[in-house]
Amino acid sequence: MCHGEKSPAFPDPSPSSLYRDDIQAMVFGSPDAAHKVAILPDIFGCNPFYQGFATHLAARGARVYLIDIFAGLGDLPKATREAAFERRHKLKDRVFVDAFEQFLANEKLAGVIGFCLGGLYVFELARRNVAGALVAFYPFPQGLVNQDALDVPFDYLPSVATPHTVLIGDADASVSPEHIARLRDIAADNPALDLNVFETSGHGFLADLAADDELKRSNAERALARCEAVLGLA
Repeated sequence: MCHGEKSPAFPDPSPSSLYRDDIQAMVFGSPDAAHKVAILPDIFGCNPFYQGFATHLAARGARVYLIDIFAGLGDLPKATREAAFERRHKLKDRVFVDAFEQFLANEKLAGVIGFCLGGLYVFELARRNVAGALVAFYPFPQGLVNQDALDVPFDYLPSVATPHTVLIGDADASVSPEHIARLRDIAADNPALDLNVFETSGHGFLADLAADDELKRSNAERALARCEAVLGLA
């Protein structure tokens, strides 16, 4: 599920500082940057893929907070799905989002990009009417099981008024074609949901920035461009 390896499309991670409070993060870019944004990674956490992405956004002029969703739950002993899910099950989603919402207010961030699990959190931020640019890569509108589960997005997305952008592939088996079709129907009636569906792309398709397949690479490039435009970095 999602990104476990560094992408050659992104630069090597630049030096970062640490932010430690109720929320912990690796921080990239200049303190004087005009835009402050957060990245919510997938179940693999703050690995080299996301560090490279954060470095890329910092080079575009942002101050980037790569959020350690799993702070206090330990490092992955190995980068496998099994290890990642074992740590994931220790997380309390609602407790985390409560703390993250307060962090956004305290630090006055202008945007959030969430991937996979982090994309689910973006749906929840839109439900809570959190201000700022909200972008979700391949999130789960059907929700995810958790010991402190968030509301299922399908239950509230038709009436959400806070703008948010979703970037997803039509071949995303983790979300499923049925759920993507339902998401299309909701987006058709709710302009707050800026839904971008990319033909032939699957879950984790931003990694296709380095793909040999021209269509998949183009989809990833267009998704990244859309993300940067929403964040005001285009």
